Amino acid sequence: MELTSGFELTTSITNIFIFVVSLISFIKIKKNSMWKFFFFCMCICSFLGVIVHGIEMSQNTNNILWAILSLCFTITVNTLLCIFMNLRYKHMIILSVLLSILLCTQLLLDLNFILTFTLYVLLVLILCTYYILKSDNRKLYLIGFFITLIGGILMLSKCKISILNHNGLCHVFMAVGLVFLYLGSKKEIDYN
Repeated sequence: MELTSGFELTTSITNIFIFVVSLISFIKIKKNSMWKFFFFCMCICSFLGVIVHGIEMSQNTNNILWAILSLCFTITVNTLLCIFMNLRYKHMIILSVLLSILLCTQLLLDLNFILTFTLYVLLVLILCTYYILKSDNRKLYLIGFFITLIGGILMLSKCKISILNHNGLCHVFMAVGLVFLYLGSKKEIDYN
């Protein structure tokens, strides 16, 4: 087993930031809620991201891990739809399966499934923002989404700064955005 280098290694390290924020958020949310499930899914995604970006492996193994990761990604993102649009678990499962089939098909055809997923995440953030704006005071969620949105735009832009490429930059913004989502969810859970 050999570690990757360059941007892949720094992207792996930024996944560790997301994992730590997600794990702390998961532990600190005491009530069993959709938010707790969201942060649990983020833990799984970021842990798999550490492996995919941080360890050299065969293309077949890499594809299998990306397929698993794409399913976890879709469940995680669709959990936000359930939270803010009051959808049921069955809706999340249906959306997740359909999007996972699309992403896995793109992966097998060697197409850019990350672009599709990033655009889907941006769409979900816009939809959730719309529902947040219609609801009570949820400024922390808006800040979290805005920061995450900046990360998504950086990912699409393919920019590089020092040791971080577009993936690493996105992950840094995502970790900060998750802090605000946690603070918003804690405030909402404690209020209810």
